[in-house]
Amino acid sequence: MRSLDRIYGCIYKKEFLTTVEKNILPGSFVLKIWKPFHGLQDKMPMRNIPDFYFMVMKDDYPLDDIIVASDRIKLKYDQIFDAVKGNIYVAGEAHPVIRIKLFDKSFLIKDIQNLFIEYGFEMSTNRFLIKERGVIKYFSLEEVGKGVYFDKKTPELAYFRLPSQVEWDLFEEITKRIKVNVALGDFDTALGAFHIGENTEYIIRVLKLQRNLDSIDLLKQDYLTYLNKPELLNLNAV
Repeated sequence: MRSLDRIYGCIYKKEFLTTVEKNILPGSFVLKIWKPFHGLQDKMPMRNIPDFYFMVMKDDYPLDDIIVASDRIKLKYDQIFDAVKGNIYVAGEAHPVIRIKLFDKSFLIKDIQNLFIEYGFEMSTNRFLIKERGVIKYFSLEEVGKGVYFDKKTPELAYFRLPSQVEWDLFEEITKRIKVNVALGDFDTALGAFHIGENTEYIIRVLKLQRNLDSIDLLKQDYLTYLNKPELLNLNAV
């Protein structure tokens, strides 16, 4: 097995987002995932279901600046949350955000906004319709099989390598087909990429409550089958 720390990468996913109107700074624009991991909520331990907020920013701030500020906030106020760089895409235009994964529900998002402002960040006042989002972060991984990685921080997350970049519409169509296979159990997937050394590896992120190599390998085989032969999607279409 190979351990990989501080791997730069990104995850892309479609989500149902709602605007946040309470407990935010006046004039700012904050979004929240309506139902994180939709379909898996009832099966997940409560500790694994944080709130996900997206603070829309005035500028596209570097990931390292966001991490330094969030680490200082966590140390100073003894709060558990995670902050990463992100973008929300509308009509081909990217809007910079900071994605906040908040575990302590008593820690108000406006308090986090104020603390980031203290470190020189500016909130956006522009509002827009919501479509897709992506987050950019550092990953800590354990390579457990050929092209399969387990997340070292979150025991329900795994990733497997793709032979090439995949268009979102094809990924979504394959996912719908695979989800009808009850033998695979419940799972949630998203597209992404890791930058390891000078190489870019395109991946699929898997959230699976009972994560093990065999179950991830089965998912990987199904995705690769349809990616190699997309015409199979036209057979007995769901």
